[in-house]
Parts: sequence; structure tokens; C-alpha cells
Amino acid sequence: MGNGHYTNEAYIALRTRKSYSSKTRKQIFESRQLDTEMDPRRIQIRESRDSTEHPESLAIIIGLDVTGSMGFVPEDIVKNTLPDLMGSLIQAGVEHPQVLFLGLGDFVYDRAPLQVGQFESSAELLDRWLTRVYLEQGGGGNNGESYNLAYLFAARHTSIDCFEKRQQKGYVFTIGDEPCLGDIPGDVIRRLTPEDQARTVSTAEILQEAQAQYQVYHLHLLHNQASQSEHRKAGWRDLLGQQFIEIEDYRTVAKRIAECVIRDLETQNRCIKSTDQKLTPNGEEIIL
Repeated sequence: MGNGHYTNEAYIALRTRKSYSSKTRKQIFESRQLDTEMDPRRIQIRESRDSTEHPESLAIIIGLDVTGSMGFVPEDIVKNTLPDLMGSLIQAGVEHPQVLFLGLGDFVYDRAPLQVGQFESSAELLDRWLTRVYLEQGGGGNNGESYNLAYLFAARHTSIDCFEKRQQKGYVFTIGDEPCLGDIPGDVIRRLTPEDQARTVSTAEILQEAQAQYQVYHLHLLHNQASQSEHRKAGWRDLLGQQFIEIEDYRTVAKRIAECVIRDLETQNRCIKSTDQKLTPNGEEIIL
């Protein structure tokens, strides 16, 4: 996958054609159950590949929390801020990003705690997978969500040329407002993926597996009083250190993802244009 090129003009035209600005969240996200094409039980591997069109692909996984308190984030990305992610990366010289969207819930309570798109590059296909995500609005009172399923899928069910050919790690971003559950039981892995011999893994273990190929970040949204409590942030700094990032304004999520990627690539001196100031397509400065 990953065919086609992204342009802000193409995405804005698509957004206008689909009248997103006048639609409600439910009208945009029409899935009322797990889309069969996003069912992780049917997916052995998602691939991010180089091609003539994209000779130096860069894999980026974005895990969206689809539990009850978080549906506003995918809605804002669709309606407003996808250009802040894709446009900012391309403007900065990251010419071939391939983005895969995940839907993440709670494997204790939810019917669809892991939903998997494809690595894509074009406005049309990014929109296709993003808006197919089922906003289950579940979750429960178990003090956490299953953000660790993103690490599981990245570690064991993706194959990415940026790392396999160039030893350039991809990126995993999860976005939420809860702690991460402490492990993934073996029966959950067997229920949600094609693995039939899986054992229980701790979040620290599966994170380490993912970090072999990916830089991993978690964006914690401070969107209400509960999410601002230390209780809700518990454990994240121990897992991710400085790659646990608190976000006060959810409308800056896409911009912050672009900033993290650009900053990391600049530290590696990889394919970043040297400009004194970088702006998102919405005209906001990117802070590096």
C-alpha cells in the first residue's frame, strides 16, 4: 500500500466534497461495528514499502483512543488538522510518510479494542481508513486503556522498509487520557490476532519489542479535570521518559506528531530541509 501522493489541496478538496465541516461526528464515522478490513484477526502483516513513487518511505503509526471520552480527536483530525501532520512533514522534507491509523479501546470491555488500517500516503486513502474507524465509545472502570495493543501490532505484525533497508526507525504515536494497562494476557492476544500460541506479555516487554523498530511516543491529553490528575498519567514516564508528552490543546495533536518526527530526524541529520522557521499548513509555527 502507500500509493499516491498527499497534497493539502487534494485533502481540502476532499474535505469540501464530503462536507465534513457541516457533519456531526456520527455522520463522518459511519461504522457501527468493526470493519472487516480492519479486523486484526485477519491481518498477518501490514507493510510500509519503498516504491518508484516513494523511494524512501517512512512508516508512522497513529493509535487513536476510541473509548467514550476521546472521539473528538479523530473528528478534529478529519475536519481540521490532517494537513498539520502530512503537510508539515512534507514541507520539512519528509517527502514519503506512510501513515497507518489504529483504533484503540479496552480489551477488557470492548468488542473492537484493536482496529487496523493500512500504511497510506494519499489524501483519499488516509481519509478512507481514518473514517472507517469504529468509534465504539466503550472502555470501563479498570484504570487504563489498551494502548499496548499498538505496540503489539507494530512489533509483530508490521514490516517496514525504512528500518529493514535503511535502519531508520518508524514512529508509533498513541493518543489518550488514561494509564496503559499493565499487560496483554495471552488469551487476549490469541483472540485479537492470528497468533495461536501467544503467552502473556507485560506492557514493558511488548514496548521493548516495538522499540526495536520504532520510536514510540504517547500524547496524553489534558482536556478535562480527570485527565489532568497524576493518577491518569501514572506509569507513562517510567515507560517512555521524555517521549511521554502532555498536550493541553487537542487541536495541536497532529502538529505535535509532526514536530516529534521532524525533531527526531533532525537529530539524525536525515532528509530535513534547513529552514529557520517551519509552519504548519494552518500557519502555526512548528516548535523544534
